[in-house]
Amino acid sequence: MRSRKISIIVLVFVAVVVLMLQSAANADQIKLHERTEGYYTIKDQKTGEVIFATAWFLFKGDRYLTEDNRLYEITEIRGDTAYAKLVKKVDLSDFLKTINPKALDLSIPASSLQTNKRIGIYFTHSDESYVPTDGTSSIPGKGGIFDVGKSLSVALREQGVHVIQSDAPHDPHDAGAYERSRRTAQELLRKRLDAVFDVHRDAVPPEYYLSRVSGQKLAQVRLVVGRQNPNQQVNDNFAKQLKAVADKIHPGLVKGIFYGHGGYNQDLAPRSMLLEVGTHTVSKQDAEEGARFFADVVTRTIYGADEKKSTGIGGTSEPIRGERGSIGRSLLAIIGVVLVGFAGYVLISGGSWKEISSKVSKFFTKEFANFMGKIKKK
Repeated sequence: MRSRKISIIVLVFVAVVVLMLQSAANADQIKLHERTEGYYTIKDQKTGEVIFATAWFLFKGDRYLTEDNRLYEITEIRGDTAYAKLVKKVDLSDFLKTINPKALDLSIPASSLQTNKRIGIYFTHSDESYVPTDGTSSIPGKGGIFDVGKSLSVALREQGVHVIQSDAPHDPHDAGAYERSRRTAQELLRKRLDAVFDVHRDAVPPEYYLSRVSGQKLAQVRLVVGRQNPNQQVNDNFAKQLKAVADKIHPGLVKGIFYGHGGYNQDLAPRSMLLEVGTHTVSKQDAEEGARFFADVVTRTIYGADEKKSTGIGGTSEPIRGERGSIGRSLLAIIGVVLVGFAGYVLISGGSWKEISSKVSKFFTKEFANFMGKIKKK
């Protein structure tokens, strides 16, 4: 009996250590968010074709969905060059099935799609700027990225969306930026938003982002999904739905989806998305134009669902496929950690099995009942 108790205590200890190591790893990846100099060029490991480029630090296992929907996975990194294998060709047509066909008709104003629309916008890297227009790549506290976010906000408001944009600075551009912006994101989400966007820009040569979409010169938009957060699946679904709609109404606008080694505060909400609007080497006007086009994609994606169907997060839009399941798994994970911690405490402090049984019984008959009673009173 004693050996069994010791074994359980050891298992609890190992679980706690694993959780601590995972937390430390997440903290480290925040520090390694992006390069301060240079960028990576990612090539197909078989053909040598250049797939994309980015200033984000890369790790084996990171993935990228290209503009033409080919999914790649990073397999090797050598200096400034990374190599990736083709995983599969992704069909995004399924992600259009919840969208009312009328929402994909550009002749129908997006402002006519549903009511009570609420979107949040903030900026983790509030210094990011555009060299050709701002004269520098960084303006602490008031970077050109705010103007790009404003263009997105204005375009959304023209389509009947209530936009809450936070211009709170999160400088310096260091390891703590995401932790500081996390508080901003949490404050925004208390407003019962349907989605929240963290607006950034990349740091690669202009040719990787400049394009013409629907005859208009602009900077493309890249979506970023963090691989280290419990909402990864539903964030991925949201990203793919956004890209599917963009591919339909504004082909070429969404450059791709990068699945990076990080969390990026996307655990806070199912519809939390990080955007890269252009790069530091394009003009701010081109980035603003890309943001305006992207507003059309946001509105028609989130609010273009059939209103007769069940409502989603925020009560105004169709749930994204996999949304409820992902939320349920996240809650189960949290409950599991709590139970492991509670079990560890009881086993370590309980003494005999008789004493342990007594503590558990007391918890559920007295403390838990009192706790539920307080909730009912509130």
